[in-house]
Amino acid sequence: MESVKIVAFLFLMTATISMASPQMFSPLTTRAGAVDEKLKSNPKPEIANIDRFDRAIQQRFLTQPFLGINRITPPFPPNPHLREFYPQNEEESNSVTHFMNNGWKVDLYLFGRRAQPKVVEGKQQNKFTINYRLNKPVTVTTDLKQSNLPAAKRLLNQVKVAFQEFQTPNSPNESSYEFSIGKWAYVARPVRASNESCLKCHSDYVITSTVANNQYTFRRRRVGDVNGVIVYGFSKTQ
Repeated sequence: MESVKIVAFLFLMTATISMASPQMFSPLTTRAGAVDEKLKSNPKPEIANIDRFDRAIQQRFLTQPFLGINRITPPFPPNPHLREFYPQNEEESNSVTHFMNNGWKVDLYLFGRRAQPKVVEGKQQNKFTINYRLNKPVTVTTDLKQSNLPAAKRLLNQVKVAFQEFQTPNSPNESSYEFSIGKWAYVARPVRASNESCLKCHSDYVITSTVANNQYTFRRRRVGDVNGVIVYGFSKTQ
């Protein structure tokens, strides 16, 4: 059973970290805001087709070796300068073919978040450091170049909202969060801790609610909590 009492903590802002590497962490700088309906304005494929592709991708987190983004893109691609999505089964292949046949450009992003208490001279403080892990976008359809896609940091503010929505029981956005940036429509989905083995690596804390400005309640991560957020991007071919 959970032994950590849920209390409000004021998390500590960390020094700015360079975003040059896709594996770097970026500190939390803004509170998650309210969901803005106008952010959903760009067109996107039918939800059933997005759901089908998401189910296939979610399976990779249960069946593929390696960790994180390497479950979606091979760690040793044929071209080391390209990180593309390669369908591994009929379901994935059919989804990609369907998107392309209907004029959709598709990419995806994977974001992680880690919250840990600050430790000073071996003593745990009542302040937390929250870091976000950003990966470069992955091209799904073959008509895209990674260099032309929005950088992950452009999506980060909305991803912060998605993390909180996915961790809020009975939220209307508990399972899916949509937003738009430029010509791209984005659909974010949670990657949850599906079993106890997930908690061997994801052993940090999760935010359970916002108390006040820069104050949140935390508890240890459990099965069902959000380990990461995967974001699917869609743009209609002109």
